[in-house]
Amino acid sequence: MKKIYIIVSILICGIAFSGCDSFLDRQPDDQLTSKNVFDKKESTWKYLVNVYSFILDYADHSGYGSASISIPASDEASGAYTGSRAFALWTHNQLTPMTTHGGYRSGPYKNQYKGIREATFFMQKVYDCPELTDEEKKIWSAEARFLRAYYYTELLKWTGPVVFLGDKLADLSDPNLDNVDRASWKTIVDWVQNEFLQASEDLPDSWGSADLGRATKGAALAIRARLLLYNARPLFNGQNGTGMYDDIVNKSGEKLFNTEYDRERWKVAADAAKAVMDLNLYHLVDDKDKTPLENIHEAFMSLNSPENIFTKQQGGSSNRLGSTPAGIGGTSYGGISLTQKMVDAFAMENGRYPITNMDTPEYKNGCGEIVIDPESGYSETGSTDFVNPFFEAFPQKPVTDKIKTMNMYVGREPRFYANVFWSGQTWVAGSVVKKNIQFYQKGGSGPMTSNNYPPTGYLNLKFIDPTVATTSGAWGNLSWPMIRYADILLMYAEALIEYDCVTYEKEILDAWNKVRSRAGVDNIEEVYPEIKGNVELMRKYIRRERMVELCFEGHRYFDTRTWMTALIEDNGEVVGCNIKALNHNIGGDYWKRTSVFETYGEGGFMTRRSFTEKNYLFPVNQEELDRVPGMTQNLGW
Repeated sequence: MKKIYIIVSILICGIAFSGCDSFLDRQPDDQLTSKNVFDKKESTWKYLVNVYSFILDYADHSGYGSASISIPASDEASGAYTGSRAFALWTHNQLTPMTTHGGYRSGPYKNQYKGIREATFFMQKVYDCPELTDEEKKIWSAEARFLRAYYYTELLKWTGPVVFLGDKLADLSDPNLDNVDRASWKTIVDWVQNEFLQASEDLPDSWGSADLGRATKGAALAIRARLLLYNARPLFNGQNGTGMYDDIVNKSGEKLFNTEYDRERWKVAADAAKAVMDLNLYHLVDDKDKTPLENIHEAFMSLNSPENIFTKQQGGSSNRLGSTPAGIGGTSYGGISLTQKMVDAFAMENGRYPITNMDTPEYKNGCGEIVIDPESGYSETGSTDFVNPFFEAFPQKPVTDKIKTMNMYVGREPRFYANVFWSGQTWVAGSVVKKNIQFYQKGGSGPMTSNNYPPTGYLNLKFIDPTVATTSGAWGNLSWPMIRYADILLMYAEALIEYDCVTYEKEILDAWNKVRSRAGVDNIEEVYPEIKGNVELMRKYIRRERMVELCFEGHRYFDTRTWMTALIEDNGEVVGCNIKALNHNIGGDYWKRTSVFETYGEGGFMTRRSFTEKNYLFPVNQEELDRVPGMTQNLGW
């Protein structure tokens, strides 16, 4: 069998798939396939691969469409090329139900329903294939069941409750179409989580290297755990008592959202994460003979990393093009830019966080009041002769030259150096070593006439492979982690913190500290002994841990929304270095915290982002509202 990640990129020959815009566009008697597709194993396989093809692309940080909106629209990142990007509409409160941009309509909404329909149709037909063994029919059907549940999970986290089809195919000729409406959150979640359980019973523990990216037992249980964690978080569990969704009911008078808090949901979420842990199929890359940086790099560069639970196999260009400085040569855009807030989030090498008030309005995303923890060792003044350990760690082309570096970048934890690249550093791309990459005005990788520069003066390093010769057009391949084991450990810790942080203290700390240990920082209770038994402090620091460990993987956008912290976290200024400075001399204007502009062409958007309550969920597309009269819309749209 050919590799699934290769076949996904191929137009499925001999199968006529519709390009319809709505989940209700297809009739049961549509020509979904050519005649006799399910008579042959090969064509049946190709149909299954097509069902996989609707998985959203979280690796493309450019923000053109699909799920890529989730990274530059979060407080993790910014981008210089906003005018043609979907995320700019979202962050500047310009999205409407009538928006047709692919980042909203095609990806998180329309394509998920296409995937749901194709999965349901496949499940109905796969048992008709005479060339498949009974075991193959069972497994392939389970894969489709997993994918259908996965697509519903994606819809739920973007839009909240949606139209629920179950095992039915949408039928535009249905005389009761006027009565169609969104089902309640509880109805869909109960069904979807059970679908994951059913799929897990028939899915294998693993696949060989030729089938990376296919669904497994662990993938089904892990995505189920994520859904149940969202189910326990405030947005979908009482809205922190705000009552903001209390009046949203469907045509039957059924409340679409859970309006009362249920503490037991946290225990259900913890148990779901524990079920993945108990499989004993995954572990963090934590070779004691290697440095934390080497282990972190291996976790993300290995196509078959032992901590990857469910991945999307793809070429590295979609991620690395936007994270490679323009001045390195070749085709590189260098516009995926960490915010100052993201830079501030990483701990120091002693495990303490440098700035204590990041989660307060006074912090203002890094341009307001900055309260420095004196015990952390952090300083924003002075400089040190320094070698960036990220590029030093690769023996094939080690960087050993010491560079005078602002002290704010010195003495940070290993994950900082695995994720953050700042002006003046040396970049390695295969055999090419480029010194003194410059992000200031007119610098070789700074603002010039194009949009290929980081507006905050920082570039993302995650998923960058220094061994790949990008200047020659080689970008390598990625196993993009749709969910990985570190996420499961942090889910488990978070859920037990909220449920009962005293009774389950040992379990919380054991899971949490596995992540910190691999990252090369001390146990959280050793660094902050005052957290023990303190749910508020535990909550604060587990959320910071998620921000750092999972940065640029597409989770932060949904974390701040489901925690209902986005009104603070995703509002206001975008802050970074002063890239309008004429040099990046140590101690000069470049290094001052500055509100930056996210620009495109001649106009562009102001840097201040706008987030209101309605932005917690995407609106239902106007196309569906027109097609189904009276369909219930989300709050504020």
